[in-house]
Amino acid sequence: MSFPERILNFLGYIPDYLFTKAMFDGEVESVIREKVPDFNMMDTIADSAFYFVNSEEHIDYAQPITHKIVYMGGLGKVQSVPLEQNYVDIFSSAKRGVILFSFGSVVQSNQMSPEIKKAFLDAFAEFPDINFVWKYEKDEDQVAKDYKNVFTGKWLPQNEFLDHPRLLAFISHAGMNSIIEAASKGVPMICMPVFADQKRNAKLLERRGMAVLLDKTDLSKENIAKPMKSEERVVKYAEFAAEFGDTGTLQLQGKHLTFVQLHSLDVIFTLMVLLMAVIALMFWAVRKMIRWAKVKVKNNVANGDLKKKIR
Repeated sequence: MSFPERILNFLGYIPDYLFTKAMFDGEVESVIREKVPDFNMMDTIADSAFYFVNSEEHIDYAQPITHKIVYMGGLGKVQSVPLEQNYVDIFSSAKRGVILFSFGSVVQSNQMSPEIKKAFLDAFAEFPDINFVWKYEKDEDQVAKDYKNVFTGKWLPQNEFLDHPRLLAFISHAGMNSIIEAASKGVPMICMPVFADQKRNAKLLERRGMAVLLDKTDLSKENIAKPMKSEERVVKYAEFAAEFGDTGTLQLQGKHLTFVQLHSLDVIFTLMVLLMAVIALMFWAVRKMIRWAKVKVKNNVANGDLKKKIR
């Protein structure tokens, strides 16, 4: 990261930590304390034998951790079953293949603005030799009725789609479970993070060369279609490391930092200088105001005495 980026990262850590702690620890603790009155989240984590993390160490950022932390990403994987005939037909009719478009169970596609829906649909229309299957929650909207290569469904067998050899890519909100499923099956992704941890998850994949990102605040037909051009598609499969050796994905980046950078001493120094400058400026302003007030009072008193003498 650049120096300004490290400053923003440093400043963002504390409010992010406090927000996460208040939002998640407080909610969880309030529920558990109904049965265990003296329950404390942080103490329980510290005293636990193991701490299971819903992530995948080969995707996540390399970080120094204790042996009690166990990565369990993919724990809920299930065996694929044969696709229903209507989905088989969609795969069979596609000249190049199929792209799955799903934002999971929380983010509802039908709640997108009409402009964003049209941007996606118009981008899909640019690739007539590819069929797009979109998890869309309201069939009655008939959102894709004018697009021959777009198919919708309230629910889609995501696991089976990801297992299909003719699936070209997965457009996702970058939820942790979705990215683990796609990565384990070697499916490249196009990620449009919406909230919570999704931006971090998407950045993980982008850093590994497993995904390209879409900015939800800057969606257009051109921006959506651009990542799908073959000359710009950056795809790596899970077998890459086994075939080509260490790619450095598990190397701690801290080894490349100086002592000052590693401990953010330059960031802390800069922030302290700025803070002291602000305090000094405020102190100077207060002193000026006090002096001005004293002079004002003194002048008023002098003017009052002068008026008395004149009388």
